[in-house]
Amino acid sequence: MVSEFSVRAASVEDAPCLAVAERETARTPGLLRSTPAELSDVAFATRIEQLESPGMRGRYLVAVDARGALVGHALLDPMPLIQCAHVFRLTIVVHPGHTSRGVGRVLMNALLAWASEHERLEKIELLVRSTNARAIRLYESCGFVAEGRLRRVIKLPSGDYVDDIAMAWHRIEQ
Repeated sequence: MVSEFSVRAASVEDAPCLAVAERETARTPGLLRSTPAELSDVAFATRIEQLESPGMRGRYLVAVDARGALVGHALLDPMPLIQCAHVFRLTIVVHPGHTSRGVGRVLMNALLAWASEHERLEKIELLVRSTNARAIRLYESCGFVAEGRLRRVIKLPSGDYVDDIAMAWHRIEQ
């Protein structure tokens, strides 16, 4: 099956669009840890510059549809401490209006292909809301395993709580 999406490295020029998409996603309580007010264009541009610098510390990708519109983004961010330098943190967001179309799968496949080529990267960690069954299924199908549950991490405006599931992909197990 040929995907209707392509993947490329994020650029600083993408930052405003990525910030808007995350702010819109964050309007649904419990999907992201951040609230819309906590997501700035400048922070996205800075992160892209850091991860996509010539030293390639990490990886920041965007998914683009046939018209050239950004439909998702994902990043692998290396842990800064020497003893954890083999561990990268995953963040992935499928932009509103583009869920259930394979965007997440295309981004995951591209990130895992990049990860498999980088000896330093031995483990990818992520946190996913326990209520996000679709994302959990995607991660499991990509070889991620649950490593724990963080109870009552997200407090919704209603006063209810959502747990986070800690998941990981280990190169040695793939």
